[in-house]
Amino acid sequence: MSILALMEYSLTVQEEALAAKVGWARQNRFLARPEANRNYSEGDVWEAFQHMICAGSEIAFARMLGIKDFVPSENTYKTELDIPGFGEVRYAFPPNFPEYSEEVRGLRMTSRDSDELIYVLLAGGLGKKTKRYAPEWLGAPYVALGWMYGAEVKCEKWRFNEQTFYAPRTELRKMNTLGINAKGANGHQNLTQPTDG
Repeated sequence: MSILALMEYSLTVQEEALAAKVGWARQNRFLARPEANRNYSEGDVWEAFQHMICAGSEIAFARMLGIKDFVPSENTYKTELDIPGFGEVRYAFPPNFPEYSEEVRGLRMTSRDSDELIYVLLAGGLGKKTKRYAPEWLGAPYVALGWMYGAEVKCEKWRFNEQTFYAPRTELRKMNTLGINAKGANGHQNLTQPTDG
């Protein structure tokens, strides 16, 4: 069975703790310095919470790929890939977040993002408040919605403002076209050339 048939993942309590730690570290260098945020600030608590959710999405997608030892980087400067050797993971916050809905704006891209990289869009996960139950204490799963190359998203019909583009969820490439094979000898997924789709 292909890993592509299982493109959702719920973080363990240990993985959620890791997401919280990494998300906090990503915001820590900006504490009490709202002017340091590249776009705008929504306050340290809110910014840290969003970083935690996004770090969780990176962990979840690495696990979907079969990478069990992945730890997200604390780097926020786009000098490292979210998933080394793969590409970038984007999280789809619902339009009225923190209210949860299945509606997502789409795959967000800015003019600063690479044209050549693969960007995968995830939703759900830690962005959805969920009562947990023993013994696993699992929350809502992160779900991989689709992917595109950066250059595909940066087109006029998807321009949101001068710097930002959103590719609608319905226009994303299907996850089964990503080119993920069965686990290799190293225990990680082998990536092949993505297919059109």
